[in-house]
Amino acid sequence: MQIICLAILCLVGIATYFLILKPLIPLLLLKLKLGERAILMFNPIFGFVGLLMNSIKINNDAMETINAALRKNPKAKIILSNYIYKPCIILAGSEYIKDTLIEHHRYEKINPFVINSFMQKGLILSEGERWKRQRKFLGLAFTFEKLTARIQMMNQVIEDIALKDSKTNLSQFLSKITGEIVINSFFGELAQGFQLEGKAAQVALTELTSDIGFIQFENPFILLKALIFKEKLWNILPCKKEKDIVRRVDNVRMKVRELILKRIEQLRENPIQDQDKMVFLDLYVTEYLKQTQKEQLIDVEEISHQFITLFFAGTDTTATATATCLYYLAQYPDIQNEILKEVQEVIGENEIKDKHLNKFVIMNAFIQEVLRFKNPSYTQIFRVVKNDTQLQDIRLKKGWALVQMQNANSLQDKNIDNATEFNYKRWLNKQNLIKNDNGFIYIPFSAGPRNCIGQHMAMMEMKIIIALLVRKYKILLNPEVKQIKFGIKFLQCVEPDNCLLFEKRI
Repeated sequence: MQIICLAILCLVGIATYFLILKPLIPLLLLKLKLGERAILMFNPIFGFVGLLMNSIKINNDAMETINAALRKNPKAKIILSNYIYKPCIILAGSEYIKDTLIEHHRYEKINPFVINSFMQKGLILSEGERWKRQRKFLGLAFTFEKLTARIQMMNQVIEDIALKDSKTNLSQFLSKITGEIVINSFFGELAQGFQLEGKAAQVALTELTSDIGFIQFENPFILLKALIFKEKLWNILPCKKEKDIVRRVDNVRMKVRELILKRIEQLRENPIQDQDKMVFLDLYVTEYLKQTQKEQLIDVEEISHQFITLFFAGTDTTATATATCLYYLAQYPDIQNEILKEVQEVIGENEIKDKHLNKFVIMNAFIQEVLRFKNPSYTQIFRVVKNDTQLQDIRLKKGWALVQMQNANSLQDKNIDNATEFNYKRWLNKQNLIKNDNGFIYIPFSAGPRNCIGQHMAMMEMKIIIALLVRKYKILLNPEVKQIKFGIKFLQCVEPDNCLLFEKRI
């Protein structure tokens, strides 16, 4: 009996050391050094993620606990937390964020999907020479000419889905739109009739990426497995939902690979000479076919990962940002009326063309304010310090977690007057809008070398979606929904999904 008790005590002691003392001691030392410039927010085991979850329960807003702490202490630039047994340094000061975004090669991204062979070779998670090659190469698909060539397709997709969809699930409705736009942009005509799980591909893919994120946040045991075991979590005591996700992921890999191989054979026999007529996949496959056996930089797996990457980045982020915009239009009907008037003056009953986009002045200011106020990308993807390094006055140790709060600065009065007030008109006269701006205070699409390559396409989509929906529907808050919250499914999103009603205009 004594041996068992001693063993239990030893285990408790070891757990206490690894889960509490090991991360907490360096955090306390940093707090002593930084003083008022740091806020200690230690949360045993779940750490920073636990802070977000608790904030949703208490404030109905994942970010409010952190934002409130920063408002209470305007001098703070760092939040000291933990990532299980590792110290987690949460950067709020724009000077720290600037340095880490510019010197991004010092920090390795943590795979948010914690699934093997899914997005690792895509642009978001690639590092080093592969990232440089992909960034340069994919830039060819995001030129002004390429983007404007998609506007007619965007009009058609939005009108068609808005007509057919019940619009009772905000997230699904908008993801159908943004997902179809991404799939058409990547696969072109090859995507016609593309289905997964017996559903339109964009619906099935959106549900899958959402489920991968949501299952981690709704189930503490699965979250703990993800934090400790990372990609191996799906093999450790998997529940029925986890097994189903693995099956669906395997199906996506197989179906996407089939489409890619089909296009490889098509272009091998009949190559496209005019680059302007190529979709993303054609650009990639053409480059793939140019390779020699000695120099195989691109493989089918990379092309597959790139599709999943662009789908996630182009579907979830744009759909979530647009959903937040629509929520604020319902919240502020006077603003909705102003945007409706602008839309009617700019396009009337006509289709939107590229010449119209810059004329949506009020709408552009409104979108900028929504992104300032509730940016879905509340942080960068979490990172890990590769090697001991100096970040200004902080010595970061190898293995520590790093979080860049890219939305925190734009919600502080020290940077923007009346920062907690929603006021789109501030963007109509940008002179002196941001105080002491170093270029890294308001960064809705990140900044530095790894900023969002698709930001112009995202803004274009949001403007077209909002314009066409506002012209056709009066957007209202659902009176049956008593509580709105801003939760997390990878991104910060407005919930529940039935929070809005779309009343057809007469």
